[in-house]
Amino acid sequence: MVNDEELTQKLIDNRLLKNEEEFTAFEQAITSILDLKDLNHIRNLCMGFDDKTENDEVMFGLIHAIESYDEFFDSEQSLKELAESLPYMLPHAKEWAKTLHKRILNHEPSSKEYKKVISTADDSIKEMVLQVVNEIKERNPRRFETSVDEFVLYVSK
Repeated sequence: MVNDEELTQKLIDNRLLKNEEEFTAFEQAITSILDLKDLNHIRNLCMGFDDKTENDEVMFGLIHAIESYDEFFDSEQSLKELAESLPYMLPHAKEWAKTLHKRILNHEPSSKEYKKVISTADDSIKEMVLQVVNEIKERNPRRFETSVDEFVLYVSK
């Protein structure tokens, strides 16, 4: 049986998705990791992101995989694990980190829960998350200014 470290390495080795073989190996690794139903594997999945990937659609599959942990675990737990996984995405997958955070900001229940999680997070995690959400606001102020400002205000209390 393949262990989670081997599956994570398979994600990392194939995350650029340059050909059909990498595409298949990457998707199989995601499925195998999800089948283990272990909350700590959000971190493993986050290691699969790369901004240089050649297939955004498959990367969105990875986002959906991470979001699916809310079906098995409390959203507070899965959002906390996601926040703690952020260092494993930077700097090579910063755009994907922003995409994940945009989805959280655009989903009221998740945003509300994430504010609580980040307000009690370790300072280094809090700082990283605040940097990511502020960059989201800078790039698209009309769409994200209000939600990011509310988020920052809550987290900075």
